Amino acid sequence: MSYSDDLARVIRTVIEPAARHVDDHATFPRAAVTALGRAGILGLTVPARYGGGGKGLAEAVHVLEQVGRACGSTAAVLQAHFAATAVLTEYGAPTVLEDIAAGRHLATPALSEFGEQQLLAPGRPPSTHGGVVDLHARKSWVIAAGEADSYVWSSGAFGGNGSSTVWMVPAEAPGLCVPDTRDGVGLRGSSSATVTADPAQVPSSAMLGADGAGTDIVQATVLPWSLALNAAMALGSMEAVIRRSVECVTGPQPSWTRWQTSPAHQIEVRADVARMKAKARVVRVALNDAVQAAVWRDEDFSVRLLETMPTAADAAVQVAELGMKVCGQSAFRKDIGIERRFRDAHTAGYGHLTTDTVLDLLGRTACGIPWQDGVLEAG
Repeated sequence: MSYSDDLARVIRTVIEPAARHVDDHATFPRAAVTALGRAGILGLTVPARYGGGGKGLAEAVHVLEQVGRACGSTAAVLQAHFAATAVLTEYGAPTVLEDIAAGRHLATPALSEFGEQQLLAPGRPPSTHGGVVDLHARKSWVIAAGEADSYVWSSGAFGGNGSSTVWMVPAEAPGLCVPDTRDGVGLRGSSSATVTADPAQVPSSAMLGADGAGTDIVQATVLPWSLALNAAMALGSMEAVIRRSVECVTGPQPSWTRWQTSPAHQIEVRADVARMKAKARVVRVALNDAVQAAVWRDEDFSVRLLETMPTAADAAVQVAELGMKVCGQSAFRKDIGIERRFRDAHTAGYGHLTTDTVLDLLGRTACGIPWQDGVLEAG
C-alpha cells in the first residue's frame, strides 16, 4: 500500500470526522497526529536509512493539500512538522530521526521573536556553563506549542555578533513555559501560542549546524519548505470550499419549494463558482512549477516559491469569501464548513511566516536589497 492510500485512510477515518470538533473546541488534533505517525506520514520525509519514507518536498506538498482539504488545524501542525523535520534531517541526531520515522516524535519551528517583525531576529545570545546552554527568548506563533516533542529554536550566536544559531529544544527542557490556554479566530486546533524560555536549558550538543549559521539554515531549508507547504495548505482549503460550495448550490435544500430551481441556475452564482475554480487553478499551476523548480534547484526557485505563497494565501481568502457569498446562510452550517475555512484562510497569513514578510522578501529580491538587512535577522 502506498503512502497515498494510507493518507487517504487516515483522512477519511480520523481527520475529516474530527475536524468540526477540533475547530469548535480549539482541541489539538492528537488523534490525527497519532494516526499520521502510525501511517508513516510524520516520517515521510525522513531518509530511508533512518526508517523514514525517503520522500521529498513534492510528496510533502501533496500530503498538505490533501490534509488541508479536510482540516486546516491538522494541516498547520503537519506543515510545521515537515519544515522542522527538514532541518533535523540535515543537522539532527539519528535517534531523533528514527523516532520521527517511527511516528513517535512531532517537531515544530520556534523562530519568531515576540514583538519583532523579522522572521529570524537574532535574539539574546545564549550563555553556557558546564556543558549546559541557557536560552532566553519569547517565541511567537509557535504551532503545536505544548504538544510537540521538540522545537527547532533560534537564538543569538555566542558572542552577540548579530548572527543567529539554531537548536533543537526538547519539550521537557527545564525552563520552557507554554501557556495553558490557547485560542484563536481560525486554525483553532493548531495550538499556536507564545513559548517562553527564561531560560530554557539544553546541552551544548543540541546545536543544529554551526554557531552563527541560523540565517543560512532558515534561508536554505526552513523558508523553502514553509513557503511550499503553506501554499499547499491554502490550495487544499480552496479545493474544499469549492467542493462544498458546488454541493451547496446544486444539492437539495430543505427550504426550497418544489417549483424553485437551484442557485446554480443563476448566472451570478455560476460566475462566482467559475472565479473560485480559476483562482485555484492558477495557484495549482504556480505551486507545481515552484516545487519542481525547488526539486531541481533551478536558479530562480526561491523567487518562484516567494511568489507562490502570498498568491495562494490571498486566493484562499478570496475563494473563502466567494464561498460565503455563494452559499449564503448555508455557509454558516457546521456540516458544510465554509465559515470554518473562511476563518482558517484569514488566520493562515498571520503565522510565524506572514504574507507581508514574504512580500517584503520578494520585493527585496526585485530591488537587490539583501534579505539579512532586517528581515531574516537584524544586522
